Amino acid sequence: MTTDAAFDIVRRTLANGRLPHAYLLRGDPRGAAAELAARVASLLLCERRAADPAAAPCGACKSCRAVANGTHPDVVAVEPEKKSRVISIDAIRETFLPWASKLSYLGGWKVGEIFFADRLNDSSANAILKTLEEPPPDTLFLLATDRPGDLLPTIVSRCHRLDLSTGREAPAEPWRSRVGEILAKHSNASALRVAATAARLAALFDEIKGVAESQVSEKLAARRDADPAAALVDADAEKALVSVREKELRGAVYAALEDWYRDVLVLAALRESGAAPGGPGAPDLRFPERRAELEARAARTPARLAARYVEFAGKIREQIEARFIAPPVVFRHWLAWMR
Repeated sequence: MTTDAAFDIVRRTLANGRLPHAYLLRGDPRGAAAELAARVASLLLCERRAADPAAAPCGACKSCRAVANGTHPDVVAVEPEKKSRVISIDAIRETFLPWASKLSYLGGWKVGEIFFADRLNDSSANAILKTLEEPPPDTLFLLATDRPGDLLPTIVSRCHRLDLSTGREAPAEPWRSRVGEILAKHSNASALRVAATAARLAALFDEIKGVAESQVSEKLAARRDADPAAALVDADAEKALVSVREKELRGAVYAALEDWYRDVLVLAALRESGAAPGGPGAPDLRFPERRAELEARAARTPARLAARYVEFAGKIREQIEARFIAPPVVFRHWLAWMR
């Protein structure tokens, strides 16, 4: 979703008195995630919010200017140390946790920001767990990362997640639409139905293999036609080219899986914020043609659980491509959990 759409979710959640104690901002910690963190901090700390919530953040009051300048006493930010490129236990114990334990300097909200949260090592990550489990009042934690899969699952589970647009291209067709068609019919109501969905997704890989073979063959034939003197590609080399092309095309399936559950997450988060999924300011979906099915799934899926499904989609890619587990086995395993 865009930063505007994510910010609107936070604003509505705050207005409805449902603001969580922590958000995981998936996006560039130097770009979209940093921008959203600053806007959220300004929203909570703006001096005009108490009198006119719709006017916050005004961007002109002393608090808004202090947030923009990085000098507000009720905002603390930590990020990786330059030499080690990790967020050390010392940074958490000496800066972050003492700040979190104190009352607000100005008597309002406090905002704790962790940029590149995936760089927390095991010690520093475990050090903030207790604070996330038992957060101080009127304190919001914002964890920004473009690699949420590298965070401890216990930290992810304690945060509400907002996925920001990465600017990447949509998955290639027809694989995007085919994945949407399959997932729209998916049900984990029985092992048989899970197996059926897994078989349909695995069948896409069989189609992809045929497409890759055809594309490589046509490319080599065109090369020979253009230059008859060109060296012939032996069978092993052609097989390698097909394998590379297959992997590229399979990427569209993995991306479409993530996009589907990302849409479920967006709609679930919007619903929990109290906003109408199709109302003004509703975020764009990556499967807009499947909005009805997505809204139905989001209606019965908590946002926290939908965020886990996005992670599961990433694990599907890892297990098939890096661990070489048979696709039907991988799909059956993960789809049994994913609505």
